[in-house]
Amino acid sequence: MAKRFIDTKIWDKAWFRKLSTKYKLFWVYLLGKCDHAGIWDADWELAEFIIGEQVIFDELPQVIKDKMKFIKGKDQYFIPSFIEFQYGELKEHSKPHLSVIKRLNEKGLYNPIERVNLTLKDKDKVKVKVKDKKTRESEFRLICKEISKDMKGIKENTIISFIDYWTESNMNGTKMKFEMQKTFDIKRRLLKWFSNEKEWTVQKEEKVPFEATFKKTPTGLYKAYCGKCGKREMPNDKWQLKEGSNCCRVDYTPEQNHA
Repeated sequence: MAKRFIDTKIWDKAWFRKLSTKYKLFWVYLLGKCDHAGIWDADWELAEFIIGEQVIFDELPQVIKDKMKFIKGKDQYFIPSFIEFQYGELKEHSKPHLSVIKRLNEKGLYNPIERVNLTLKDKDKVKVKVKDKKTRESEFRLICKEISKDMKGIKENTIISFIDYWTESNMNGTKMKFEMQKTFDIKRRLLKWFSNEKEWTVQKEEKVPFEATFKKTPTGLYKAYCGKCGKREMPNDKWQLKEGSNCCRVDYTPEQNHA
């Protein structure tokens, strides 16, 4: 049975006190029914059955709507404050946290940028930013490696080059390249990177030109043999060479295959 932390001071918060009994119950229901990453499968019928009253999103108080983020393409909602209260700062070396990070990333909800405490002194802010960037880069690296485990054929150097490219910082060092994208689905980006790399590898492989396989006479003629009867002929340029033999009208070969 899953267990959740609950804020005992929630009853002292003005926004919660002002809610009707129905919506107080609905908020507590959300916190109890969402998954470990704060994602709720929007089963309004079940919510109404449990609460005992009709619940419609459009009629929810704005303060609750603001705490629910609709997940595009899915009948689901994300509750960001759930993460903050249940886990605090998500950390890469915590197995429960890693599971949450993976879940959020699958939904395109994970943003590893940590908030800087605005009450810190300026000299302390600089230290936090440096540490923060290292943490974000480390988390990004860990997620990439975790996702790549399910990708067949991908090599370690491919993952490393992907990570090195997307963790490049801007001039001020405040953001990495992947953080400056409007959307960034790591799995899709990694698959595309892998696909492009294979395509580039094929393009880089230089194919030996057909005419380069034939020897030449001192006067520059090609030494070619009919691929069917073996008769020797000497085309004077690569275009004649590609046209094939005059005798049997088949391709030339660089070596005589017939007696």
